[in-house]
Amino acid sequence: MRALALMLPGRRQTRLPAPTEVNYRVLVIRYERIGDMIMATSLIRNIAMALPARKVDVLATPTTAPVLEGNPYVGRVLMLDRRSFSSYWATMKRLRRSRYTVMVDGRINNPPIFTSTPLLMFAGRAPFRVGAGGDKKPRIYNVSVPEWNRSDHYIEGSKQLAVPFGVDPAKVDWQPELFLSPTETAWAEEQWRQARALVTPAGSEREVASKRLLINLSASEPKRRWPDGKFIATLQNVRARIPAMPMIIMGLPREWDSVQKVASAVQALPVPTPNLRDAFALVQTADLVFTPDTSISHAASAFRKPSLVLLKREHKPYAPFNTPGEIVAWNEDQIHQLPHERVAKALDKLLTEFGS
Repeated sequence: MRALALMLPGRRQTRLPAPTEVNYRVLVIRYERIGDMIMATSLIRNIAMALPARKVDVLATPTTAPVLEGNPYVGRVLMLDRRSFSSYWATMKRLRRSRYTVMVDGRINNPPIFTSTPLLMFAGRAPFRVGAGGDKKPRIYNVSVPEWNRSDHYIEGSKQLAVPFGVDPAKVDWQPELFLSPTETAWAEEQWRQARALVTPAGSEREVASKRLLINLSASEPKRRWPDGKFIATLQNVRARIPAMPMIIMGLPREWDSVQKVASAVQALPVPTPNLRDAFALVQTADLVFTPDTSISHAASAFRKPSLVLLKREHKPYAPFNTPGEIVAWNEDQIHQLPHERVAKALDKLLTEFGS
């Protein structure tokens, strides 16, 4: 890493030039989790709006790239499969050909050393490299911003990465956003029509007005996966309180049996979501979202949907940003120890405030 730092081009410490040249090109590096990429969309937008072209390129992975589909602030999406050495090699060659003016390390939750980013920056040979905490040795970034205070929300820390581009964080919107096509939205609306039909009395001439509740069972890690039985107990309370509320249960393909089990127990529609964009469409068309700590909570933030999120207490900096709703911050060793009565109380509060 020290050798890479010495071989990186440009001054050791500098400022970004004014983005007035036609070939002023920016790459944002953000290649980890789906939720991280959703949160990064506000940074991408605000940097892009500071540039004449109103677009930036983004380095993503095959898993996170769907987050960027349809985003008007994104130019090219460079794909990196972190499990493939050949993908690293191909990406490095593409970076060398692309001749970026600025490369931004959007991964503020990782130190600048002992990661792939310095190697990618070396391959890209960009004269300006923006990152948090780059004043530490070995100096990888030559445009350094303050490190993220991990007691603040992740997006609060990300705001500093836009400052070198002349962005005043206090004067712009930092809400994440996702963009869906009319076809994707229409598909989701059809799912909700079916969900409503399950709870509409037979022969009824009109639909019963009620908010739509989307429940996501899946979590990114087993330790964040709440048990099916506790989902059922919690949602049965909802069904008893609002018999006509349309509910959709979704989850990863590997959890289809659980999705069907929970849906059957609470008179909800089970919907498989092998496609991430389908999951986003269901969030967009829902009125309320109930999910463990996953990318779905950040999708709810992007669509400004009131949500109930089961969140490990120490992960509160990764909570949905600026989103109405309830957070159950659990501090048990495993999420399965979280009692359903506590979650049911929070969901009842969500329904009282936003469900009518």
